[in-house]
Amino acid sequence: MIIDLFYKKLAIPDDCYLGKRVYKKLFYENAKLGVTDKKAFTNDIEEIEWHYTLKPETINIHSFEDEEKEYHEIAIIQVVLKEATRYKRIAHIIQRAIPYPIFIVFIDGSSVALNVAMKRINRADSEKITIDEFHDTNWIDLEKLTDYESDFLESCAIKDFSYNNFFEFYSDLVKRIIALNCAELSGVYSVNSKYKDSDRTKVLNSIEKLQHMQAELRSEIKKESQFNRKVELNVQIKSISKQIEHQKACI
Repeated sequence: MIIDLFYKKLAIPDDCYLGKRVYKKLFYENAKLGVTDKKAFTNDIEEIEWHYTLKPETINIHSFEDEEKEYHEIAIIQVVLKEATRYKRIAHIIQRAIPYPIFIVFIDGSSVALNVAMKRINRADSEKITIDEFHDTNWIDLEKLTDYESDFLESCAIKDFSYNNFFEFYSDLVKRIIALNCAELSGVYSVNSKYKDSDRTKVLNSIEKLQHMQAELRSEIKKESQFNRKVELNVQIKSISKQIEHQKACI
C-alpha cells in the first residue's frame, strides 16, 4: 500500500505498533456531536484505527507534566475515509474527544492529510482539556509529491525529533506541519525558519482569513450584474492579493 511509504518515512519502532480498531460509538458517547457532526462520522468514515502508541514502555522518551500540560504518551490515529471533504471537522472532533496528545493520519486513496493539536489542562475543570491550536495539512498525494512535500516527509523521521520528553517530541511534529503549511504558500519547506512557530501560525491564520474574504468577493462578482460594482469588487480582490503576498514574506 502507498500509505506504507508515509509510515516508512516516520520510521516508528515496531514495538509502538498497536493496530487496534476504534469504534465510532466512542465518539458518539464522549463528544458532543451535532447533526452535521454525526453525519460526518456516519457517512464519511470507513474505519478508525489506533495505529501506534508511543509511551515510555515502547520508545525511549520520558513523559512530561507541569501545571498546564500532560504529555505522558502520544497516540497515532489512522482514519480511512469514504468522503474527504469534512476531514478537518472530523479531526477537531476526535481531538476534543481524546484528552491527550494525538497525531491523526487521514487516508483517502493515495493521499494523506495530517492533524495535530496543542492541548493543556483546563484550570477551571481538571477533567477537561483546552485546545490552544489545531494544525491541519492539506491533502498530500503520495504518488505525486511536490519538492516541498518530499522535503517534509524526509524531515519526519522521528529519530530527528527531540527525545527529551513527549512534549518536546510532539512540538517537533507540530513544527514540521507548520513548516509544510508555510511551504504551501512559499514553495520552500523550512523547519528552521528565522520566524517563530507562533508567528508563522498567526500569519497562516491571517492569510487563510484573507483567502476566505477573496473567495466570498469572487462569489459576489458572479452574482453581480452592475458593471461599476464588479469593478469595485475586483479592486478589493486585488488589494487583498497584495496583502497576502506581503504576508507570505513573513513565513
